[in-house]
Amino acid sequence: MQPLSNERFRLIHADKLFLSNLDQENVLELFGNVHFFYGQTEFFSNRAMIYDTQKIARLIGSVRVSNDTLMVTADSIAYYRIPNLLNMGGNVVITEQKDKDRVFNRITCDRGSYDKANEVITSAGRVTGYSETEKARAKCNFAYWDRKNGYGYLIEQPELWSEGQDTLYVRSEKMEFFDTDHRIIATFNVLAKSKDYSATSDFLLYFLNEDKAIFQGKPNFSSDYADASATEFHLYFSERKLNRAELKDSCLVWFAQEKGNAKTNWVKAKYIAMEIENDYLQEFEAESEVTYFYNQAKQEDKDMFSNDASGDFLSAHFQKDGRLATLSMKNRVKGIYRFENNP
Repeated sequence: MQPLSNERFRLIHADKLFLSNLDQENVLELFGNVHFFYGQTEFFSNRAMIYDTQKIARLIGSVRVSNDTLMVTADSIAYYRIPNLLNMGGNVVITEQKDKDRVFNRITCDRGSYDKANEVITSAGRVTGYSETEKARAKCNFAYWDRKNGYGYLIEQPELWSEGQDTLYVRSEKMEFFDTDHRIIATFNVLAKSKDYSATSDFLLYFLNEDKAIFQGKPNFSSDYADASATEFHLYFSERKLNRAELKDSCLVWFAQEKGNAKTNWVKAKYIAMEIENDYLQEFEAESEVTYFYNQAKQEDKDMFSNDASGDFLSAHFQKDGRLATLSMKNRVKGIYRFENNP
């Protein structure tokens, strides 16, 4: 981008042109198919008023402004050459396009501003956003985007969706985005969910490149096969689909004998890891100060029994349909087993 002192005005076309002087200000009015440049920045509109002394350009009707890789369209735009600022209003669309065939980022809003000198964009009122790089969409009522430093945030009811068959949805009171390590931070009243599970917490740290999410601040997890709480959750994904969950400190998991059944069985421990495959719980391991209760209802091929025990290590393996296959405990085991014929 050229320095302001070199941002010379160049008129390319206008159907009509009027030049007037009002209060020692030269005003150039342009009507119809307006097209001009300020330095390397290109402007189109139905009407424009150029204030020479104030160094202001006001454009109205089908406005389009492009510079470098950024293009803006709006119903109206005011361009202040000092301090190199665009104020935009009405049906605003801001597009970052690094080549002719690919859109990398897009923002729509009711109104916004673009600080060209610092490459900072703010947008307000029914804001939506799209990122081709992250394959994600978002909406809120206010957004801030620092292009130079690769940082942005959303406030006022922000929501985020990842694209794909198994869409991940996140909402919170604030979301922050960091380009360098493709990281998202969501804070306060966080809800994350897909068709397989939902999780709530006060804090979410999501690494898009690593397909990993960390929940802190009273996190809770719920799915068809288990409900869980702990001090901290680590969730791992494959193609944005959950395949592993790790719970740390004060862990409690309620799980069902089969997916969709009542979650009447539970495990407590300092650490619990769950493996998920094809939407079913495949296995879990619990370590340190483990206690559990399991009740097996009578089935055609299995008798009724219940068991509660404590120990240092517990592992459980499930069949492909989600039914429990094996349950074993090791080290300092204490427990009670009850079978169908017991009193």
